[in-house]
Amino acid sequence: MSEKADALMRSVQAHSEDRALELASSLGLTVEQFASAKMMQMRIEQSPKWFAPRSPHGLMVDCIYLVAKKSGMKISAVKMRNHTMKIFGVGTQPRASVWQDDFTDVIEEYT
Repeated sequence: MSEKADALMRSVQAHSEDRALELASSLGLTVEQFASAKMMQMRIEQSPKWFAPRSPHGLMVDCIYLVAKKSGMKISAVKMRNHTMKIFGVGTQPRASVWQDDFTDVIEEYT
């Protein structure tokens, strides 16, 4: 299998199932923090303002990242990308800046 085909296969596998709890646990988030991130993700996805600039997987990474940062965890976007690479085999960099201005109320509610 070529390198590109292998990378595509890993990407499809990483995005095909909800592994949010696995990611949150591996970062050391509490159950409550995970629940906050998951609720934030669901509220955003269900909002009429959501224009889907991120995949569901990308949004999940963004929400977990925001909760981790707001809770005082020392994690950078690069560290998060490296961490998702280790867990999922595909690195996903948080890019909440793409959408967070439209959802500051939701972010404040859950962080």
